[in-house]
Amino acid sequence: MTTLADVKKRIGLKDEKQDEQLEEIIKSCESQLLSMLPIEVEQIPERFSYMIKEVAVKRYNRIGAEGMTSEAVDGRSNAYELNDFKEYEAIIDNYFNARTRTKKGRAVFF
Repeated sequence: MTTLADVKKRIGLKDEKQDEQLEEIIKSCESQLLSMLPIEVEQIPERFSYMIKEVAVKRYNRIGAEGMTSEAVDGRSNAYELNDFKEYEAIIDNYFNARTRTKKGRAVFF
């Protein structure tokens, strides 16, 4: 399944009326995630694809409330994070630190 199809499934959309809007949201999510990765990374690792889907759903659900940190409608309030990828920062850091981490050792000279 494509990212678009997965996002539509999570949202519950069955038609193509909002595909263009969803594709723009997905593209924006991919660009933001790529900008958070080390400069030498030119493509988002496959294992991070779930992040794109989850953040795209968050952004879709927040349409009309962009830029707000919270909103209250009919007694129901929502608080939004300023950085949609904040909850994934530790995962991203661990992934790239583990790939570049060297093992400690020691050298003995006689």
